[in-house]
Formats: sequence, C-alpha cells, structure tokens
Amino acid sequence: MSRPPPLPVSSLASALGELARAQQRAGRSAMLGLALLGLVALASPLLAYHEDLRNAREEVLGHLSNQAHVQADALGVHLGLLEAELRRLAEHPQLSPEDGPSILEKAVLDRALHHSPLFSEGVALLTLKGERVWSDPPQMTLGDSSLNTRPWFRRVLSSGVSDISLLEGNEGPLVVAVPIVRGGQVRGLLVGELRAGARPLPGVQSGGADMVLLLDGNGQLLLPAPLPRFVWTRERAALVRALVMDPGPLILGGSRMLGAAAPVPAPAGISGMVLAVLENEERDIARLRRRFLGQFLFHVALLGSTLLIFTFLLRRSYHSLIAAEDRLRHQETMAALGSASQLIAHEVKNALNGIQAALSLLRPAASAGEVALPALRAQVQRLGHLARSLLSFGAPRPALRRTCELRLLVEEALQSVRLLPEAEDVPVSVVLAEGVTVQADPALLVSAVDNLLRNAVEAGAVARDTGLRPSPWVRVALTREAGEAVLMVEDNAGGVDPDLEPRLWEPFATARAKGVGLGLPMARAAVEAHGGSLTYTRLPDGSRFTLRLPLESTA
Repeated sequence: MSRPPPLPVSSLASALGELARAQQRAGRSAMLGLALLGLVALASPLLAYHEDLRNAREEVLGHLSNQAHVQADALGVHLGLLEAELRRLAEHPQLSPEDGPSILEKAVLDRALHHSPLFSEGVALLTLKGERVWSDPPQMTLGDSSLNTRPWFRRVLSSGVSDISLLEGNEGPLVVAVPIVRGGQVRGLLVGELRAGARPLPGVQSGGADMVLLLDGNGQLLLPAPLPRFVWTRERAALVRALVMDPGPLILGGSRMLGAAAPVPAPAGISGMVLAVLENEERDIARLRRRFLGQFLFHVALLGSTLLIFTFLLRRSYHSLIAAEDRLRHQETMAALGSASQLIAHEVKNALNGIQAALSLLRPAASAGEVALPALRAQVQRLGHLARSLLSFGAPRPALRRTCELRLLVEEALQSVRLLPEAEDVPVSVVLAEGVTVQADPALLVSAVDNLLRNAVEAGAVARDTGLRPSPWVRVALTREAGEAVLMVEDNAGGVDPDLEPRLWEPFATARAKGVGLGLPMARAAVEAHGGSLTYTRLPDGSRFTLRLPLESTA
C-alpha cells in the first residue's frame, strides 16, 4: 500500500491555526459553562441556607409550641390549686365579712392561711366595699387606689365568679380573687396576692425561653410584671393570641422573636388566659449564618481555584498552538528563503569564479592599477563570503565533531578577518587561553567565530567613518569558566540599534548597508548545534557577544 503524500507545511500551519481558533472558541464556551456552573454552585449554598433556616425555624417553633402547652398546663394546674384553696375557705360557714371580724373567723383564717406558701404577698378578706377585714400579713398592701374602682374587683362582685388579674393597673402582683357567696349573694372576697419573681410560678420562670407572656381574657398583660420596655397594645395582644393557632415570628421591643402560645386551663369562671413563649430569632439564626458563610466561602474558593487552573491550562494550550503555528510558518518562510538564497548563491558563485580567474591573469599597468586591482579582489572576496553564507543558510550541513583546540579555530578566523580592508582601521586585541579543547565541527565553529569578528570589525569601521568613535577597537578573549569554554568578542562601536535588538537573531534582519543579516543567525545555529549558547549584551559604549561551549570531557 502506497503511503499518502506528506501534508505541506502551509497546510499544517493553516490546520494548526484553525485548530487554535477552534480551541479558542471551545475555551470561550467552556468558560461560559464554568461561569454558569459557578452560579449554580454559588446558588447551592444559598438555597441550602434558606432551607436550613426554614427547617430550623420550624424546629424551633415546634419546640416552642410543645413548651408553651406544657408550661400552660403547669400554670393552669397551679392557678387552679390557688383558686381551689381560696374557694374552699370561702365556702366555710363561719366567714361573714359584712359583720366585721370575729374571733372565730380569724381563727379559721389563721389556721388555714397563716404564712401560706401558696401566696408570696399574702391573703386578705375584703368586704363588698373593699375594706380589709383580715390579712396575713397584717401590713399586706392592697394598692393605692380604692379597691371598688378596680376592674377585677367589680367583675367578681357582678358575676360572682373567681378572677385572676393584676392588683392595680399594669403594676403589682398577680391577684387571685374568689367571691364569698351566701344565699346566692356575694358577701365578700378572699384575695390572694403573689409575685412571679418571689416564688417562681410553674411554666412562667422556667424552660429557658427568652420571654414568657401571660394574657388574660381581655388582652391585659399579666406577666411579666412590671411590663417590659415595649408598649403593650391591643394589636400586640391580638398578635400574641394568634400564636395559639399559628406559631411564627413576632416583633417585640425592636427584636424579631419566634413564638408559640397555648391556652391556660384555668378554673371555672376564669377563661381566655393565654401563655406565650418567645425566643430571639436572631440568636438562633446567627449560628446558621456562620455555617452558611463558611460554606459559601468554601464554594467560592473551590470554584475560583478551578477557574484559575482551567484558565491557566487553556491559555497554556492555546499559546502552545500559536507557538507551533508560528514555528511552522517560520520554517515555511525559511525553507522558501533557503531555496531562493541557494539558487542565487549558486549563480553568484559561478560568476565570481569567472571573475576571480580573470583577475588572477591581470597585472597592474600603472600606479592606478595597483590600487584598483586589490580593491576588486577585496570586493570579490566579500561577495564570495556572501555566497557561502547564502549556500550555508539554504542547505546547512550536520556537524561532524572531533576534538579541537578552540584557540586554533579562533586564530584561523582572525586570519581571515585581518584580510578585510576595514581591519586596517580597527585594531583587534587578542587574549586566548591555551589547552581549551571542545568536541566540535571546525568548519562550523570557524564560520561562527568569523561572523562575530567580521561584524565587530565592520561595525567599528562604520563608527569611525561616521565620527561616532574616532578610535574604534575590538577585543577577543578566550577563557575557561565552570566547565565551559567562553569566547567574548567586544567592541566600542555603539551597540546594536535598539529597534533591531528584538530581531537580532532573525535571518535577514540588519541595519547596516553591507551584509544581508545572516551572520548572527547562522553563528547561533552553529553554536547551538554543538550544545552551546551565543548571547548579546549591550555595553555602555558598544557590544559584547559571548559564545559558550561545553569543554571536552576528560573522563
């Protein structure tokens, strides 16, 4: 089977260019996809945060609802016990407040209620006009205003049923008032007072809630007393009562609370009491917010690092394709230039051979001929060097290495350069170390060193002719340095044109009228073929070219 013909270099370059453009389009699509993925990834912790917040709120509300019911039941049992104890005494036939205190009444009351643990503030027996008949302790306070003006006092007298309220207005202890009924008529009241802080009420000062509110059937806030720092209104009372059916958020005193409420199972005749349990929502959310922030920052860091790595790899791959395309295009250009230069050099060389043969037969006939004939031979030699350079550029040969003493190769190149007409005006100082041996192709290295020396000498001659340097010079030094042979060629000709410096090693890049710009690229190619390097350094008044080659191994 015959092999397919190789793809032309131009086709490879265009194919790589199309591949680079395709990869660029794919990279944009991938970046767009990653951006969308990033939005999804960032939205994920946000949605999780809202879901966690909703679940946590539901969990807190469920806990508060259970707590409210338990505490309301406990408070109802306790209030029922207080009311039942007073009602038991109110039914005693010896109690008759309207007749004034009697020894028998005081004995009954002292025996039943003296230092009673059920009422922290005390117990009092009152007449229908609100006058005190008996109290324990005797100095027990009944408030500043007249008792018959109190709403709870009038309710008990008018309805004949027990009541629980505040002693006076929005202040003071909690009051449990029980009527004393005789023959269907209210004859007096037994009143017990207690403060929630003095002896904690079940369900009111326990359970760990931030706030516990107790409302009566009329919406009056019974506990805590005194009132909190916010103003109590009927609208707020309605909101708290709504928590019985729908636990949820509530704003009190500028704080957002989560709350639940439950009806208090109070004694007969005492209805509508509600116990609400509230917790600060911000405190519960703070923990979730910290966790969300940690998750969000982790997702951002993970996504950001992924985008950076992907972008770096994409740019690296894209730049490598662009570099490959540039190399192929350069190779294509160099191949075309090489073919053209080889054809031109071949024709020029043939013509020069004929001219050299003719010049060898000529003899100077006069003093003018003695000047013209050497000049012709110098120009022919220059054109011959150019032709050899073009031939070498068009068809470079592989290096044939052998042991060489670098000093001898440099001296051979110096001999050729000293024949240049410019060498008479540019002195060359030479310091060459002996015994510096390398494995190299002598012809390639001599050509490389010749190009460096020729450029330095010609640059010095131009600097002298233009008046830039009245006394140009060139220095050549060969030394050993850390396992390498180092050849430095320096001059004071002003240095390479700054505009040309970025393209110094490109073929056909030159700022001089003489030469075509092949010397330095060919010299570097020859040095690198031997595993060495050739570099340029700008000096204050000129240039330095440094050639480095590995020394021959003695092992």
